[in-house]
Amino acid sequence: MTGSPERLPCTYCGQDWQTCYRVRSDGRTFLLCPECDSVWLPGDDRRKPPVHYLPDLFPPHLEHEVWKLIERCDPADSP
Repeated sequence: MTGSPERLPCTYCGQDWQTCYRVRSDGRTFLLCPECDSVWLPGDDRRKPPVHYLPDLFPPHLEHEVWKLIERCDPADSP
């Protein structure tokens, strides 16, 4: 993700926007729908339904901690 991506609604639930988030520990960036936890990784087609979900990004033992492990970020700051 580079620059400020076009603001798009979630293609799964339509209830929120695809929003830039970063993993605190390693800086990985991705787009997330905060309403349904759908995720678009760099290279994913943002106009298609997601193939990833927030818990998929972390080991199973962290499933209930995922919101503590990420932070919202400015899309312009992403690599």
